[in-house]
Amino acid sequence: MLNIGKKISIGAVLTILVALGYSGYTIIKKTDLEKLKQGDNLVYEVKKVIDGDTIKLADGDIVRLLGIDAPEQGACFYEESTNALKDLIEGKEVELRKDINGQDKFGRLLRYVILPNPGPLEDGLLVDEYMVKEGYAIPMSNSQDKLYYGLLLDSRDKAIMGNKGLWGECDYDVPGQVQDHTESLNEECVIKGNVSIDNFGKVYFLPECNNYKQVKIDLSRGEQYFCTEAEAIKAGFIKATFCP
Repeated sequence: MLNIGKKISIGAVLTILVALGYSGYTIIKKTDLEKLKQGDNLVYEVKKVIDGDTIKLADGDIVRLLGIDAPEQGACFYEESTNALKDLIEGKEVELRKDINGQDKFGRLLRYVILPNPGPLEDGLLVDEYMVKEGYAIPMSNSQDKLYYGLLLDSRDKAIMGNKGLWGECDYDVPGQVQDHTESLNEECVIKGNVSIDNFGKVYFLPECNNYKQVKIDLSRGEQYFCTEAEAIKAGFIKATFCP
C-alpha cells in the first residue's frame, strides 16, 4: 500500500456515482471458491473494505485490488480513500477478474474488481480505475499484471491534471512522465508505437490489440504512429503480447 508523507467502460462513471444507492443485484448462491482462485470471473459479496486497495469477501478471503496502491493507515488521504471504497462496494456484489498472478506472498487473492451494471443500458465500473481517476490511489506496476495498466496510467494523469484527491491534498511528487497525449494526424497511420516505462522496451499496438484505446502516444518520449507494421518493426518496435 502507498506510503505518503468493454465489458469495462469508464464512460458510465458519472451515471453509476449518481446511482450508488441502488439495490437489486442478481443474487448469486454459494460459489466455488476454488474456481475463483483459479481465475474464473465470478460475482462475490464484499463483506468489508479494509482500506483503499484491500477488501474482505463474505467467505473470509482477502482480496488485494490489482494495479493500484492506496494510502496506508496514518498516511495522508487514508481515511478518504478507505471511505470512498466503502461507499462504492462494501456490502455489494462485485465481479473479481484475474490477470496473471493469482495470489501475493501474503496469500491474498489478486483481482481487478468490477461493480456490475445497475441497469440494462449501463456498463460495469472498473473499481481499480475509479480509485485512481478520483485520486484515491495510484497505479502500481509489476512485471506481469498489465491488463489495465495503460488505462490506470491515463486515469492517474487525469487525476493529477484535475488536482483530484491525494494529488491536491497531500505532499506527493508528480511523476515526470505526465504529458499531454498526441493523436495521429493521418487516419491511415493508426499503429501506436509505445515506449514502456517498465523496461518492456518499444512495443507497437494495432487497433485490434487488447487495450489499444488506452495506449497514449507522447512524442516527447520517442513514441509515434506508424502506417504499417513493417515501419514499426524497422524502427525497433515489437508487437504487443496481447495482439492477434
